[in-house]
Amino acid sequence: MKLVFPGGEHPQVLLGPGVNRIGSDPQANIVLDRPGVNPQHCQLHVTPSGVMLDVPHGTTVSVNGRQVDGLIALRPGDSVAFDGVEAKLSSMEAPAAVRHRAGIPGRLPESANDDPGATAVRPVLPRYVLRGVSGEAFGRTYPVVGATTVGRADECNLRIDEPGLSRIHARLLPTDDGLLLEDLGSTNGSFLNGKRVLRGEAHAGDEIGFDTLRFRLIAPGMPETAHHEEPVHDAPAPNRMWMLIAGIAVVAAAVLVYAFR
Repeated sequence: MKLVFPGGEHPQVLLGPGVNRIGSDPQANIVLDRPGVNPQHCQLHVTPSGVMLDVPHGTTVSVNGRQVDGLIALRPGDSVAFDGVEAKLSSMEAPAAVRHRAGIPGRLPESANDDPGATAVRPVLPRYVLRGVSGEAFGRTYPVVGATTVGRADECNLRIDEPGLSRIHARLLPTDDGLLLEDLGSTNGSFLNGKRVLRGEAHAGDEIGFDTLRFRLIAPGMPETAHHEEPVHDAPAPNRMWMLIAGIAVVAAAVLVYAFR
């Protein structure tokens, strides 16, 4: 997929898989240094199933002339306006199979050099990865790239063929603060650190569950938090101490009773 800017505010952009950040911040993937464009204006989540536009509340973004916010699915041909900067989402034709110089058939990657007016956006590494810690998912890793639906349906980004999962079980959305987990009306529930939730925010080291499947959330390059792993086996220690004191008091009282008979 690519973004084409009819007004010439920016060269057309080839969208890489993952999160493509749009804004006036020089660190954004697509820099639009124009009045009205926020440093972190919005994001495009590019997945095998399509493109999702993620618009923070209060940000001026419109799709096909209508103001939007939240998550919106985009299709080729949609017009997206970032405040006053308009762009059009266009599909890319799949590259044809070619032969390398060595005579071995293969497929060359898409290159921005094929179109002198295109800017290639580097693919963003997944900010989060799910590592299976139970059941059939044990030991497997699943990158979370952009808005991700989880379930048994073919259209899910993360398809897991487990009988306890609903067809479209839950949705995961990476943010700057963590990973949003949203249950989509599943039968057997979604869980965060063992607690059933309809919506919650997970961080590196947290446990996410769908029915009986459990996953550890990993943020590559970041240490895992351990707030959910605080030991609980030491909690009864004060109770044992009070029981010991109470026992001593009972014995002392009995001794006094016998002493004054």
